[in-house]
Amino acid sequence: MRGIRIVAALISIACFPLFSHAADLQFTSSTQYLWYQDLLDTLDKDEVAQYLRVNVGKLDKEGKLNLYGYGRVTKQMSPGDDWRGRLYYIYFEYRDAFNNHLDLRAGRNYVNTTAISGTIDGIYLNAKNLGPVGITAFGGRHVIFDEKQEIGNGEDTLAGASVYVDTVKYTHIELSYGNRYNNGDLARENIGFNISTTPHQMINIYGRFRYDTVADTNSELLVGAKLVPVKKLTLRGEFYNFKPTFDKDSFFNFFGVNNYKEISVDAEYLLTANYRVHAKYANEDFSDDATGDLYQVGVLARPIDELTLNVDYEKRNGFAGQLSGIRFNGEFRIRKAAILAGIDYDDFRREASRQGNAKKYWAAVHYSITKQLRAIVRVEDNKNFNFNNSYQGFAAVNFNL
Repeated sequence: MRGIRIVAALISIACFPLFSHAADLQFTSSTQYLWYQDLLDTLDKDEVAQYLRVNVGKLDKEGKLNLYGYGRVTKQMSPGDDWRGRLYYIYFEYRDAFNNHLDLRAGRNYVNTTAISGTIDGIYLNAKNLGPVGITAFGGRHVIFDEKQEIGNGEDTLAGASVYVDTVKYTHIELSYGNRYNNGDLARENIGFNISTTPHQMINIYGRFRYDTVADTNSELLVGAKLVPVKKLTLRGEFYNFKPTFDKDSFFNFFGVNNYKEISVDAEYLLTANYRVHAKYANEDFSDDATGDLYQVGVLARPIDELTLNVDYEKRNGFAGQLSGIRFNGEFRIRKAAILAGIDYDDFRREASRQGNAKKYWAAVHYSITKQLRAIVRVEDNKNFNFNNSYQGFAAVNFNL
């Protein structure tokens, strides 16, 4: 019954300020019925789900205090299965305090820095307008979700801080620190750095670096550049280096891991307002002379206003085998309705393992009953080494206020 209490709390909290102040309310509800075939036991399953998102602005006369909430409840339609709830976030936000120098969030909210990210039950502070400098700090109980429910306890915490500088040429530089404790013991501690700058209107240069102090290793490095030499052409090049690290008490620390390196270039060209092509190449390096080459190319076309078509082809050679696949999907709009459909086809050859192909066929219909009310139905069939036919889909009624 916890899930039902979550939904009731979101509704009641949203409605309360409407009686005390002329607040702005945005309310989104999605009621869904889903059916699918379980990958583990190959049994047909069906369940119902209710998603609720509530945004309430201008809770005070100055318009600085706001409330945001989002959660869901689900229930499998099988004997003995109870309702399950998940509260993604619910927090109060107070903006521009102390002469526009402080933003504050209190409650369950998602925090993100280069050093560490996660959902906390706690506080997030952003000290701003201090010249070009800003400071953030956050801390609280670390919220951990598994497949069905929320786990963790009060001794699971996540905290961090950052200092950032916004200066000329749209330059943003940030140094961050974060740690996480599991059951009161230090599990992770990271230092992060990121930078983004636009020295010229045609080019943007960016980078990200993270160092794991517990594992005493560089865990992530990204360096990239985005170039727009002419209005219709966008080029991008990146170098990425990643070494997996784990919590201090994790079982996986007993295993050796390799660095992963990737060099990629991609381009997108706007032929006309209704036609766009893109291509990408990436060289993958898994260490120990294990490498791979990835090629991608795609086209997006809108031959008429009501019709959008998209096709992507991907081919990969090298470590662990060969893979090629094509994905095609389209959307056709008719007044209040939209018809969508797609086909995915993959052909794979695994080294010293299986080979074959996988296919997915799907179709969907969206219909706007009113400006606030929309109905969606989607069906899908998967054919692969696990299933001859795996049917799944959902039907939903979405309400926006």
